Amino acid sequence: MLMLAVPAAAQEGAHPTPVPPGAHLPFQRSERLSAGDFVGEIHAYSAAGPDMAQALATQYARLGRPDLAWAAGRLHGKSGCDVVAQEGISTDPLDLLSRLAQDRRVVMINENHFAPTSRAFWLAVLPRLRQMGFTHVALEALSPRGDDWTDGEVRESIAGGKGFAPYLGEPTFAAVIRRAMALGFTLVPYDEASLADQNGDSGQRIASRERVEAARLADTLTHMPADGKLLVLAGWGHIDKGLSGPAQIPWMAEVLKQRTGIDPLTVDTTSCQRTDAHGAAATYVGPDGTPRVIDRAVGHVDMQVYMPLPGGDDLIAAGVSRHWLGRPVAIPAALLPKGGDGVVEARKPGQPADTAPYDRLFLRPGEVLPLYLPPGRYVLTLRGEGGGIQASTSLTVAAPAHGKTPGTELSQATNRVAPSR
Repeated sequence: MLMLAVPAAAQEGAHPTPVPPGAHLPFQRSERLSAGDFVGEIHAYSAAGPDMAQALATQYARLGRPDLAWAAGRLHGKSGCDVVAQEGISTDPLDLLSRLAQDRRVVMINENHFAPTSRAFWLAVLPRLRQMGFTHVALEALSPRGDDWTDGEVRESIAGGKGFAPYLGEPTFAAVIRRAMALGFTLVPYDEASLADQNGDSGQRIASRERVEAARLADTLTHMPADGKLLVLAGWGHIDKGLSGPAQIPWMAEVLKQRTGIDPLTVDTTSCQRTDAHGAAATYVGPDGTPRVIDRAVGHVDMQVYMPLPGGDDLIAAGVSRHWLGRPVAIPAALLPKGGDGVVEARKPGQPADTAPYDRLFLRPGEVLPLYLPPGRYVLTLRGEGGGIQASTSLTVAAPAHGKTPGTELSQATNRVAPSR
């Protein structure tokens, strides 16, 4: 069973720190982010009000707080999910995906940009598809210049501080890239917004971007070995087949299908959620084993995965899916923020500051939550408003007794991904 949620220690009664009166725009300033001022970024988005709710949610997700991200984003599952869950037969999503992918050259899996549970599912999928002969992984967030990953690390501040990768600093996303490289996948960037036509209405601009993405993927397939297989990791509706959206445009998957004749297996992780934050991810099939999807998704995606919902007021939800990063590690008391909000980061000794940490966690005064780290030695730092380092310490995370990293190994007995314990 694919488990994506585990309890995380938390202290009850914590309240948000009031937004300082000096919070200001613009948002996502490269200078602020490159300086590590994630607290200031959170405060700026919070002060902007509901119009910037999704942007605030993305920031919380980047900082290891899927619970706060989901509350800020205020999204709900699409209609019909409950009906499918009630009428369908629950099955392991990895087993179903493996069965459906047997005769496919391209698999596409989407994500909600502020729900890292989708990225935890990616982590679970990578070793399974590698065993099945998949050779390339295309990620929407990678820079076409290759300056954010080609040196063997995941760089989130690029071009000498002049740019900032939007998702790479989120610990689970960075773990996906590291895991893909460790498994021997070839990484493929395919999204370059600057090549898309910026003229016309929003539908025309979206359609142009979809064509650019599909053209890059088609070119990748042309230059891959004949027996190579491609996994595409994308956001939201890019994996839709058919015509979608108010403008009824062909999205990336459909354009690729029309251009190459290849019908990609498309897996939606964004539309439906499980209300139990501690439950296993699930998908549903009919009596004949055929995947069940909600009515509006028929003809657009091939299967839907119901992800654990990191909602509610319980701070335990902050740990949903994050155990896939490694073992829970208590943050030393000296690094817990006391006079204001803070961000705790874990990097390996000597790791450049512009590369993505192995975990990163936004904390408000009074909150006690763990980091999740694979075995190794780390330098922990606490940053406050402005990005300055307020405290630091070193610690070592011991390897588990069985010698495998929790949350990422395939159980040889069950051929399923084993949860962290």
